[in-house]
Order: sequence, then C-alpha cells, then structure tokens
Amino acid sequence: MTEPLNILFISRQRIVGATNGSSAYLLDLARAARGAGLVPHLVQPSATITGRWPMLTMRNEMDVFATHQVRGLVRIGRRFLSPSPRVYAALARGAVAAIARSLGLSAAWAADRPLPYTVAIPWTPADHAWLRSAVRGKADIAVADYMFCAEGFQDLPSTEVPTAIVMHDLFHARAGGAYDSVALVDREREVAMLAEADVVITIQATEAAFIENHVPAVRAILAPMAAEPVTAAQPGASGRILFVGSNTAPNSVGLQWFFDAVWPLVQADWPAARLDIAGSVARAFPGGGPAGVSFLGLVDTLTPLYASSEIVISPLTFGSGLKIKLVEALAHGKAVVATTVTIQGVEHECTSAVRVSDDPVAFARHIVALHNDRAARTALAEAALAAAQNHFSPKACYAEFTDWLNASTERADGTAA
Repeated sequence: MTEPLNILFISRQRIVGATNGSSAYLLDLARAARGAGLVPHLVQPSATITGRWPMLTMRNEMDVFATHQVRGLVRIGRRFLSPSPRVYAALARGAVAAIARSLGLSAAWAADRPLPYTVAIPWTPADHAWLRSAVRGKADIAVADYMFCAEGFQDLPSTEVPTAIVMHDLFHARAGGAYDSVALVDREREVAMLAEADVVITIQATEAAFIENHVPAVRAILAPMAAEPVTAAQPGASGRILFVGSNTAPNSVGLQWFFDAVWPLVQADWPAARLDIAGSVARAFPGGGPAGVSFLGLVDTLTPLYASSEIVISPLTFGSGLKIKLVEALAHGKAVVATTVTIQGVEHECTSAVRVSDDPVAFARHIVALHNDRAARTALAEAALAAAQNHFSPKACYAEFTDWLNASTERADGTAA
C-alpha cells in the first residue's frame, strides 16, 4: 500500500481557525484535500503574522493540518509564542495609545496605526531560506494562500510539483482606495503573479472568467465557499438584526455607511430595533456604535445568534471575492438584506434569496418590512436555505478542486502521465 501524498499550504495570513472568511476558506480547501486522501501541511514563512500579539492560540479546526510551522515562533501545545522583544514593545505601545484614545487624547503618538498588510509584504532571503527547509517531505502538491505567496514556489524541491494559488480576491478591481486595508496592485502585476501557478482557485464566477480571459495559460478552478445548511429555515422572532464580520476595511466602511445612512431610518420606523455585531470588526469602532447597536466581539459560536436574529445584513460598499458571510447566512436559513457588492459574482444563485439595494432608504425599508411581515421573512429565509443547499454544498463547491487533486496525485506518484 502506497503512502498518502502530501499537500503543502503556504500562507502568511494570521490564521488560528475559521475566525474570518479567508481563513475559513483555506481550512475548507484543506479539508477537501484531506477528503481526497492527501495529508495537508501548513507552513508560514513570516514571523510578522502575530502583529502586536505575542501569542496565537490555535482553535480545534486547525487540526486538519498534520503539521503547522511558523517562522520565528515557538510552538507549545496549541499556542505559538513570539520570542521577539519588538512584538512585546509594540504591544505595550499599542496598549498605551489605546488608553490615551479612550481618555480623549488626540496626540499624534496616540493614533491607531494599522500594521502593514502581512500577506503582501516583500519576501526576505530569510523567509526563503526557512521555507526551503520547512517544505522537505511535505510538498507533493503546493498551494499558495493568496497570489503573494506564489513567490514561495521557488523554494519547492522540484519544478515538477503541481502548484495552485488560492485567489481569494481580484485585488486590482477593489474599489476601497485609501480606505482599503489590503495591498492595491494594478492588473498587469496581478496577472503576472497569478501566472506563477498551474491553476488558480477562484471563489466566484467573475474571478474565474478573469483568469480565463487574462491568464489563459493557467487553469481556473471554480470553488465557491461551501456551507453545511441547517435542516430548516430560521425566520427568528427576537426583534434583533445581525451583522458578522472581521476587522477589514470593507466591513468597517460598510458598517459606517449603515450607521450613518440606514440605521436612523430603521429606528424611525422600528424604534425597538437592535443590531448585534459579531466578530473582530468591533476593533474598528473603539468608541462603540449608535444607540441600539451591540458589539459582541469574537464569540465561541455564531449558531444561536443566527438562529434568534430576524434579519442578517451585509451593507458592503466595496470588495471583491465571494462574501463568505453571505454564504454562511444563507446556510443558516436567514432572511438577508444586502448591497449589490455583497452578491457580486453570485447574482444568479441569489436572485430570489436575498433582498438587495444600494439605496439607504430602500435598504432600511427592506429591513422594516421583513420585521413586520413574518410570512415574508419566512419565505425569504426558505429561499436562502434552498440557495445554500443547491449551490453551496461541499460536494457542489469542491468537485472541480478534488478532480484536480486526484489528477495531480496520479501524476505525482507516477501512475499517470
């Protein structure tokens, strides 16, 4: 009996579990690879993923990886610890600045200075040297998490190793401008980086079409984010609205638009309305939100929040890629009100499953109308669940990716050309 082959995931995002969309998607792909008979490994050739935090604690879902290594960090059980004095100094500076801001100080030294977008920072010779050692015996197939990690392919043991890039986003098409928290690249540079792989894994059809049209030498694999649908729609009856998101510019900017332009209109017609916000996006609003808004931060499980809420909102005004929290809401059988940016790339799948508007007045009216009409809310929740079942099941989403893995495995072990 032959030994199972290994698939290596190269990532420089801070991943501790399915705590945000991009992490959840990478973990899903790793689970699909394990289901195809491969052994997944995760290597992270950058100590900067900790940011200001000296310790990262891995959640249970990280167990999908047989091994997990991070350059410059020490692993003790489920924790990675940084021995760098610079990290502890940055943590102390950040804490002092946060206290100063909470006291109303506005000095330049107290300003919140976001750290560089770790995924896209330039590679160093030390990164490459570490990776060349870390990949030994783990890279029958290699997957770069974001195109910026494709530079790591040069450190693989052979040029014959099948390679893939998890695209996540079409970066040059993002419209966040100065508000965006990620690296902004032009189309030519993006095409050049995407061309470094044998295949590019895209999360929605618009991005797959971009690869086919602009990077024709590379195969595009469409693998939307999968979800495990609940058994029945959940219209809720709590009088509460829910938003779930991590601390990224699309989420924080979209929420600010909602607070400024939509929330006052909702409260005018529904004074008792309450909005729960789950996820690390709370960090973008250190002063809290408007009346009626509760920031819950990271929660152990979102299941009861989804079950009890009446309406889930996604007021994004820019961003690319499949909005993973949209799929999650559909799978929970929820009535969703969203902007056109949210359903970009899955318009056909979501046409009858989501109420959509970019106009703040109409957005607010959708929310209030669904609250007032339980039958309509239930019907929309049932349509959402049907969309999740028909279009976003694991089997439907990852079939093409699994087929490529199987073909690559055959090539790697010599059983096929």
